[in-house]
Amino acid sequence: MNEFFYRYFVAPVLTYSGYNIVNTLVYASILIFAIFFVYKILRKLKIEINGKFGLALVPWITLGSFLRVLEDYYHISYLLVSPLIYIVIFLAAFSCLLFSLLLEKKTEITYLSFFFSFGFILAGIAFTQIKIINFIGIFQILSLDFLFLISIFLLGNIARITKTLYNKFTIFSQLYDSSSTFVSVQFYGFREQHVLPNFIISLMGGNWVFFIFIKFLAVLIFVYFVNSHVKDKNLRNWLKLVVVILGVAQGTRDMLSLGVFS
Repeated sequence: MNEFFYRYFVAPVLTYSGYNIVNTLVYASILIFAIFFVYKILRKLKIEINGKFGLALVPWITLGSFLRVLEDYYHISYLLVSPLIYIVIFLAAFSCLLFSLLLEKKTEITYLSFFFSFGFILAGIAFTQIKIINFIGIFQILSLDFLFLISIFLLGNIARITKTLYNKFTIFSQLYDSSSTFVSVQFYGFREQHVLPNFIISLMGGNWVFFIFIKFLAVLIFVYFVNSHVKDKNLRNWLKLVVVILGVAQGTRDMLSLGVFS
């Protein structure tokens, strides 16, 4: 049992080898539980999950990406290796969220301003430690992202599913992630560490362009399903926000890794 746990859970963290089918299934199960557990906590705190709350989370999402890149470069701590880094960032963000709610009661300033500011300062400090050398690769990714963003906003004029701004950014977050992966793997020799994307790509003969298309369809189906079957607006927004968090966190990490290590 100890050997099994070490092989599938400990060794991938210690060797930075990524994910395997066993830990992927376990982490996915934990993630599903965490999604609804955190949602219940947020509802207990009477947090309204909307665009403003999502915006306040952006610095915390990027903080995780910055720290992950710094861990790859400086080897600071295994706590900053996935999936442990998600726990670290959650604990830091949640602590600051509680502190922000307390400050709101003491002042006339909304907790979102405090929460955003704390994350922005920490993310800013972390970003100053990142030394980017491949600006061309980052430009390639951002150029592709710009095309995706324009396409989504144009599509929003003709498709009901993409009419709201929240839906648009939910869809874009996953394309943002896929663009970073596509450019890094296709042109710079990086490799994908996640099991499912590698499996899908293997079925398609290694063509990452099809992967972007499949991811686009998957997030469209997700948004449609959530809009159609989840009646609670806060839960609906929370599920979409989780998708945004995962997409932006991974996409930013991949983009910066390309900028730092190539």
